[in-house]
Amino acid sequence: MSSEKLRVALIGCGQIADAHLGEIRKLAHAEPVAVCDRERDLAVQAAARFEVPQIFDDVEQMLATARPDVVHITTPPHTHKALAIAALRGGAHVYVEKPFTVDVAEADEVIAVAESAGRLACVGHDQLFDPCWVECRQLFEKGNLGDIVHVDSVQGYDLTGIFGRLVSSDPEHWVRRLPGGVFQNTISHALYKITEFLPDTRPHIQALWFPTPDSGGLKSELRVMLRGEQVTASLISSFAARPVQRLARIYGTKDTVEVDLEARLVRKYYKLSAPGPFAKIEGPYRQSKEAKRNFWKAVRKFWKSDLQYFAGMNGLFDRFYRAILTGGPPPITHGEIRRVTDIMDRIFATCQQQELEFARSNS
Repeated sequence: MSSEKLRVALIGCGQIADAHLGEIRKLAHAEPVAVCDRERDLAVQAAARFEVPQIFDDVEQMLATARPDVVHITTPPHTHKALAIAALRGGAHVYVEKPFTVDVAEADEVIAVAESAGRLACVGHDQLFDPCWVECRQLFEKGNLGDIVHVDSVQGYDLTGIFGRLVSSDPEHWVRRLPGGVFQNTISHALYKITEFLPDTRPHIQALWFPTPDSGGLKSELRVMLRGEQVTASLISSFAARPVQRLARIYGTKDTVEVDLEARLVRKYYKLSAPGPFAKIEGPYRQSKEAKRNFWKAVRKFWKSDLQYFAGMNGLFDRFYRAILTGGPPPITHGEIRRVTDIMDRIFATCQQQELEFARSNS
């Protein structure tokens, strides 16, 4: 790979921008050269925290002056299309935080501009590159799991957090105006863990959403079933369930594993071979041995300072930048970006239809 460093700029200096800038600085083949936010004070503060040399409050001026190779877009989803197209036409590759765009029509526009300009677009599906998900993928690629038959994916959310309180208290918040509401800003992580193993372009979808009594009318629970040609899946997004979880269970014809993103571990489910009541002893024994191995594995990583929260983000940045520098395949293809966006659109459309039918039946 070339020793050249990519010049990276970032648009949108909110909370997630700190994670982006911190991980960019860790990579030897990239350097942050500019930050931009229409609230200039936010850009000034981000630049000071991460020693970024150029500060802007105008995107066109930033593109013309800083001339970045890559632009990271960490603004609200309804701004992604226009900003990504501006960056692509300015000659940069783009990394867009999830969700990629508001809908698949916008995604098609961005991808078309990227491909006509000979540039790459990447979406922030960073948990696919978290070490525990990489371990799961490797088990599948080695054939340890066999053929995948079903995936359960759970995504929790805490409305009592800083962002959650803002959304709950402001009926005009931009999140509420998204077609999928709060879910559109959160379920990408749960969905792309499913699509990793469900290759169908247009799986059959059943979905519904509803508020809980204490959510102030905000739809806070989402349940989805997907059926492909060979694989089925369920997606649960819950604001009420505690503890808040990021889990996926992958059922194969040979083995089943559970990936816990919060604890960063992969749990294996074993076929018990002991006869009768002895199996009730064998099960806990094998689980305790695995827990012990995972404990010491985590301790070793801790001592090596290798338990970074944004390790998946760092891994995705690294792969994206390498693809740019080498002309190799992108870590997430444009086709996959479009497919996940389209499935999200169809989930929300199904929820809206179910809501209408429920209202009619109760009127």
